[in-house]
Amino acid sequence: MKITPLLPVLAVALLTSCAQAPYDVAAPNPQQLASESAAALNTKDYAKAQTLAEQATSVDPQFAEAWVGYGMASVRLGQTDRAREAYEQALSLHQARHQQNPSDANQVVQQIFLLTLLGRPAEAETLLKQAQADYPSDQQIANLAKNFTTTKQGWQSWMVEAKR
Repeated sequence: MKITPLLPVLAVALLTSCAQAPYDVAAPNPQQLASESAAALNTKDYAKAQTLAEQATSVDPQFAEAWVGYGMASVRLGQTDRAREAYEQALSLHQARHQQNPSDANQVVQQIFLLTLLGRPAEAETLLKQAQADYPSDQQIANLAKNFTTTKQGWQSWMVEAKR
């Protein structure tokens, strides 16, 4: 079973599940830009996906999901340094969100995802084990733990090499 093509769909689901503050209708809507970026990823228009994600992060630099989209498009364009920077920015934002709301297990899941994309699977697995202890009844974490090896393989094509 090949999981990779579903990742942009997952990105869209993540984008639409995150509540963002309303924006001035005259200004570009970062959620709309990020949605269009995810759609461009699905159609393999990586340059367009990168441009749209970059616009979304310019409008809202705190929009972690748009940074992920920018990183994913950058990977496909062979721009691994840009991808790494974007993934690191998204990781930092998800860590900050989790600090603000420690009950939000999804923020930990996002960190696990990003650590994996950053080529830091040992850290991702350690965080997953801690998440299982911290959120024993969370179904998303339980499913991720159960299928982590397979899931990680599906994420492999979006990874950047760990910085040494």
